[in-house]
Amino acid sequence: MGASAQLTSSSSDRVKSVKALHSRAGRRKAGRFIVEGPQGVRSALSAGVVIHEMYVDDNARAGIFDVIDEAYEAGVEIVTAMPHVLAAMGETDHPQGVIAVCSLLDTFTLADVLETAAPIVILDQVADPGNVGTIIRTADAVGAAGVLLTPGCADIHNGKVVRATAGSLFHVPVVSDLPMADIIAGVHDAGRALAVATGDGEEGLFEAADSRMVCHRTCWVIGSEAHGVGHEAREAADITVRIPMAEGIESLNAGVSASVVLYVIAHAARSGVFGPRGFR
Repeated sequence: MGASAQLTSSSSDRVKSVKALHSRAGRRKAGRFIVEGPQGVRSALSAGVVIHEMYVDDNARAGIFDVIDEAYEAGVEIVTAMPHVLAAMGETDHPQGVIAVCSLLDTFTLADVLETAAPIVILDQVADPGNVGTIIRTADAVGAAGVLLTPGCADIHNGKVVRATAGSLFHVPVVSDLPMADIIAGVHDAGRALAVATGDGEEGLFEAADSRMVCHRTCWVIGSEAHGVGHEAREAADITVRIPMAEGIESLNAGVSASVVLYVIAHAARSGVFGPRGFR
């Protein structure tokens, strides 16, 4: 599908419809969200995400010919826009020359994630979009089975989350709005252990990994920045684990905590601590 006429007005109906996707309510109503920048759009295209239209700054075309060509081959409507119009559409001041309007992601289920023999990250009301995006990116990097989000977590289609994942949102299975009770039941029905990462955990992370109290199939609960892991998950936990820190340091943020846990478990798995069946 070829490019349509260039957008020159930041008050056009097209611009208004894209700007409506900046809010969670707008995204849910339209069933769509936006991806800004060539890296994210490339990842969306390569993952087969449904893209309805793509807006391109005509002055930036030379640096993103590969993205435009791939979108053209996929039948995506390509619309050129003046730089100030593209900036009005985006959530950032500089959308890096391209914005794609995509269908919401809802292709995975709890059962899908539980089937894979690799760690699972469970986010318990983690509201900060940067942390949610960072955790999804790290989960992808280590080959985790997926990321599960309870109600109260940042929307995975939020622009800050999408950008923080650096494309990983389109690679790693993510399931949103799962009640903690459903997650707990699913984890235990699958014969997997539930571990809560918390500053007052009974076991140290390194000792828990070395002694196989946790393994590559453990499901890890990471709590909110303000309140930590909720009562429901703590009550159901098979083990509570603390990350060792220097004296006087009370906690790490959610993104860092999840990253430390995932890489310690990945190292143990690849070192054969858990036996020959590690992950990645």
